[in-house]
Amino acid sequence: MHSIAKFSPQPNNEYAFDEIFNVDSSYMPNGVGKTFTRNIWYYAVAGNDLKPGKMIAKTMLGEPVLVGRDSNGVAFALKDVCPHQAVPLSKGHFDGKQVVCCFHGWAFNTSGVCEQIPSLSECQDQAICSKFKAKSYPCREVQGNVWVFFGDRTENLPDVPEAPGLEGLSSDKTKSTLFIPTHIDYAVAGLIDPAHVPYVHNAWWWRSAKSMKEKVKKYVPEATGWTMVKHKPAAHSIAFKLIGRFIETEISFRLPGCRLEYIQFNGRTILSGITTLTPIDDTHTEMNHTTYWTIPFIAPIVTPIVNYFVKEFLGQDKRIAEMQEIGLRSNPKLSMFVKDAGMPGAWYFQLKKEWSESQSEGRAFENPIKESVLRWRS
Repeated sequence: MHSIAKFSPQPNNEYAFDEIFNVDSSYMPNGVGKTFTRNIWYYAVAGNDLKPGKMIAKTMLGEPVLVGRDSNGVAFALKDVCPHQAVPLSKGHFDGKQVVCCFHGWAFNTSGVCEQIPSLSECQDQAICSKFKAKSYPCREVQGNVWVFFGDRTENLPDVPEAPGLEGLSSDKTKSTLFIPTHIDYAVAGLIDPAHVPYVHNAWWWRSAKSMKEKVKKYVPEATGWTMVKHKPAAHSIAFKLIGRFIETEISFRLPGCRLEYIQFNGRTILSGITTLTPIDDTHTEMNHTTYWTIPFIAPIVTPIVNYFVKEFLGQDKRIAEMQEIGLRSNPKLSMFVKDAGMPGAWYFQLKKEWSESQSEGRAFENPIKESVLRWRS
């Protein structure tokens, strides 16, 4: 495991971090690369990967988690540890109603309550079973994706992030997964950074550093993040050059690490996407990108095309993250955020800090982001 990079202004920087971004930079060395946002939902699995009677073992936020779907089609999540003698429950079997441990046959319902201990004799009180419980997590399925809640709250849970622009529309979807060898903080910084696009995502069909132009975008605070308000996309790609005057897009970010985007053609959503970041542990993050399209009967055509381009994009991001991981091993001092393109990255840490403090203080979250117009070249 690499050491966590600390942040400090470099000699050539005109201003210190907190002077540029009006945030408490002292929070960052203590929190960046070390903490996870809690009392919030994290993407677990695609719903169509979880058939009735099936369970999937995952590590999320450093915790072993079993995600399953019962015989009635309802998704659930348990800690993947038998409370008897710690064997992973996922190593046992699931009949759609009970998860049975492979060590002693203890059987747990989908809420984690033990319902059967085979070694008990007939003269023993069977009611003792219910005293043993595997930890359960709140679990919801939204837009065909299964989410797990990590935290100590049991009521008034926050909303699950959703891909935008799909209200009232039927859609098909496809999903791609990428594993990033860094803490979620670094993965988020890369996900929302506009300055890397012409370098990392350099391709003949998209854009290159030679096509960099001045960008002016309006951002507004919304929910647990912000939204880059609807605008016409830059005419870098071949497709946008052909039909760009009919297209508008809107891009958003939500805690803990969700990038949302939709594309409209003549005012109707044709594509929508949600990219989610889920920590595996302190130095590994799982990225899942789900694309939805609303034009019917074109799945055989759209699916391979979308999968190809998403795979190319994610592969480029993975390669740069692997290079970054090498650099992070030396515990460097970094100046990660340069105005204005770096502002979303600074906002992320403001949001993360405010969410953590609001949860610990038992008060409502107050979005610290202010409406802004950002300018950069990309």
